[in-house]
Amino acid sequence: MLASTNTGGILLLVLGGALVLTAGLALYLRGRSKEQAPDIPRGMRPGPSDAALETPLLQKLMGWSVVLVAFFAIWIPFTWLREPSANLQQERDLKTQAIERGSRAMLLFSEENQLGVGCVRCHGPELRGGVIKSGDGYAYPPNLTNICAGNLGNPAHNAIASIDDIYQVLYEGRNAMPSWSIRNQGALDDQQINDIVNYLVDMSSKNVPFEDNVCLNPDAVDRATQKAKDAGTILEQP
Repeated sequence: MLASTNTGGILLLVLGGALVLTAGLALYLRGRSKEQAPDIPRGMRPGPSDAALETPLLQKLMGWSVVLVAFFAIWIPFTWLREPSANLQQERDLKTQAIERGSRAMLLFSEENQLGVGCVRCHGPELRGGVIKSGDGYAYPPNLTNICAGNLGNPAHNAIASIDDIYQVLYEGRNAMPSWSIRNQGALDDQQINDIVNYLVDMSSKNVPFEDNVCLNPDAVDRATQKAKDAGTILEQP
């Protein structure tokens, strides 16, 4: 009985020692795994071994290379084919926004319409022409709703034979109309004038057939220019 007791005690002692050693080894390994590796910059770290480069890593790099090449082989032609339509749509959007700003410029300035220039004061509430006091007499601002047809029939307004004449009138003024360009002591910059012209062309083109539209049709410009010369109407700034 004593022998069995001693044997059991020795066994327990051995098991206890083994448990202590196991726990100590686990704590050692755990603490070792938390040790931080030296902070070596990537450019100074040793590269992969030849064996790694020749087998798994090489295959991985080549696989990703094939994927990237396939991606660019599809993406670049797709972007190239889509670019013209994307640019055209962007141009249309910009022109639509310019026309909208130009339509607001025609109206009177107000808190709600801070882009207003007030063209309706002289050209009438519907921009179909008006009557204003000019010096000792009166002036008759033209109808803007069909300005792209030219106003060759009214010598008092000189000729509008092309879209360039519309820009010239806004930049430099003509007859009773003053210059609106800041280049000539006016109030509008080039972008604002361009917005107004875009709106006038869009509005007038709804009322003027293309064959007679001097803003869009080069043939109509040639005919209008010849008529202006025959009538002796001045196309330049008077």
